[in-house]
Amino acid sequence: MLDELGLVSPDLPVVALRFGAQRSTLANPSDVEIAEAFGLLEPISADDVYDVAVVGAGPAGLAVAVYASSEGLRTAVVEAGPVGGQAATSSMIRNYPGFPQGVSGSTLTNQTFQQAWSFGATFLFLREATSLSAHEGHYRLGLSDGNVLSARTVVIATGVAYTELGVPELEELHGRGVFYGAAVSEAPAMRGQRAFVVGAGNSAGQAAVHLAKWAGQVTILVRGQSLAQSMSDYLIRMIGAAPNIDIAYGVQAVGGSRC
Repeated sequence: MLDELGLVSPDLPVVALRFGAQRSTLANPSDVEIAEAFGLLEPISADDVYDVAVVGAGPAGLAVAVYASSEGLRTAVVEAGPVGGQAATSSMIRNYPGFPQGVSGSTLTNQTFQQAWSFGATFLFLREATSLSAHEGHYRLGLSDGNVLSARTVVIATGVAYTELGVPELEELHGRGVFYGAAVSEAPAMRGQRAFVVGAGNSAGQAAVHLAKWAGQVTILVRGQSLAQSMSDYLIRMIGAAPNIDIAYGVQAVGGSRC
């Protein structure tokens, strides 16, 4: 395949774009380079003033985009990563209104994105807000690609990020047995094995319940002495009812190795 593309020992991975009048290849491209090749990074003008600018396309930012755009307000959403934020990695959300049987985080956030888009919201992906200033009665958001987004109102919904363990031995195994918020994608690979979940919040509870469908045993590692202050009751009850989930209280990950 590389010979057909005329490439000799390129940096991998290689992305071949097979659309449009001019076909091209990208060697070991960044997300931004791929987005530019697909024409997703359209320039914006600082003179074009939106009614609402939302920073963050997680559940909160998407909800703002839906309500604002549905009321006819010109709305732009700035997001550095994929749509949905941390919620998109949740295997099952059971306490969101309108879904009595629960809904996966990816389904919920993607449907909300489609809803906002159908109302006319503009999405500026793979860009970060780097500055915020007032200018002639409105605001200006400086973006990481050099563009400036002008808006009458700015809503900051940047959400949260996973707290890293900070254990060098484990960070070296990131993506090779140690994952952050990847229960949905990695659970099938844990069939019959033992999995450890570090944390005591809802994300940890959802991950443990989902992993338990495949793993032989799931152990939740909790620094405190209880889940009640950090995890929803419905998740605590689901964990208690799962025969292959146990909890280790008063512990903290301080090391590790690959067996």
